[in-house]
Amino acid sequence: MLTLDLPAEPYWLELPRGVRVEIRPVTTAVMAAAQAAAARRLAAIRIADPELDPDMSRGLSFAFLVKALARHAVTAWEGVGDAAGKPLPLLPEAVERLMDLDDIAAAFWDRATAPVAAVAAEGNG
Repeated sequence: MLTLDLPAEPYWLELPRGVRVEIRPVTTAVMAAAQAAAARRLAAIRIADPELDPDMSRGLSFAFLVKALARHAVTAWEGVGDAAGKPLPLLPEAVERLMDLDDIAAAFWDRATAPVAAVAAEGNG
């Protein structure tokens, strides 16, 4: 039996370095939007650099996917500031800069996609 216990409302994720982000549930629409955005960015780089190293291409693909997912899913944040410690407003460019930090990006990906991964692991996906 399929268990539909995925989040339906926005919820908070605890990330490293005292950062918290509120995200909308990672639905098919949110993930498809992120995948499309990431694919467009990678395609533009491949056009500009046809000799792009395959390992770098895979790395960029994942980085772009995490950034796009964050841009589409994050609705609020806490614990993110500028060099002077002043809280930064939630802007797409700032979300991408946050996802440039490897530990933040890895934790965000794991925690944001965990509900869907848990359903798939049960054989429900």
